[in-house]
Amino acid sequence: MHLLTRAGALASPHKKSSLNTAIISPFLFSFLKIPPSHERYSCYNSVMDKLLQHFKDTSVDIQNIIKAQDIAKACLKHMASFLKPGMDRETIHKECADYMTLLGAQGWWIHNDPALILFGELTSYSGHEDPSYLFEGKTIQNNDLISIDVAPMIEKGWGDMARSFIMEEGKIISYKDTRNKEIKEGMETEMKLHELFLQNVNEKTTFSQVYEFTNAFLKKHGYHNCDYHDNFAHSIENDERDRITFAKGVDLIISEYNKPVTYEPHICKNDRNTGFKHENMYVFIDGKMKLL
Repeated sequence: MHLLTRAGALASPHKKSSLNTAIISPFLFSFLKIPPSHERYSCYNSVMDKLLQHFKDTSVDIQNIIKAQDIAKACLKHMASFLKPGMDRETIHKECADYMTLLGAQGWWIHNDPALILFGELTSYSGHEDPSYLFEGKTIQNNDLISIDVAPMIEKGWGDMARSFIMEEGKIISYKDTRNKEIKEGMETEMKLHELFLQNVNEKTTFSQVYEFTNAFLKKHGYHNCDYHDNFAHSIENDERDRITFAKGVDLIISEYNKPVTYEPHICKNDRNTGFKHENMYVFIDGKMKLL
């Protein structure tokens, strides 16, 4: 299928964004040959200049990070219309890889794997092994929860983003519209965690303090962390082995470390095995965390 036909609906070139909450990029518009509004380019140029200045004396490849993150966002938006009952993990995995390659991804920064895909009874899975064998013979059901975590790379720039998709009566719907109380509450908890992250991180916040306030919130609301490393995501690096994690005892100050980070609570209700994921990338700039 022609690129513009397949991907043209992914972005809204005239949609306005607040610079207080999000950093915007025209990468997909230029790649897809869709002319964005003058206002959007002006906003982008202003923010990009600030980011380039902010990271000029660091190893952070911010331009390619933004491009790779754009690809991650576009892929997950595409998957919301692609996912159907009866699909197996291999089909979904291949579509993620093909789609991100189509948009310019040059590789995959973690384990050379484009996407981690979980659904059915395995949404809480976390481990270092490739979970493919666990999904043999399994397909998406009419009522299901699917999480997709993508990892595109452009040169040294990483994209990293995850979403949980709710399949209800054969269609992907918003968590706000689901009749499943467990899923609705789980996704609402994810959204509240990201709000907590934005509200609580300041110039003095350490990686371990994020770990502590996230765990305190989960405990208060009857949830726990599913991550087998017991962290809530990491810094964006040039080498995956150099990642700094939101984990116990990591006392580095986020603003002083001065690299983009992801925040990815992978959570379950204490007495259930349904796992929820929602991952965004953030950067600390102008005294606060902002969505990248």
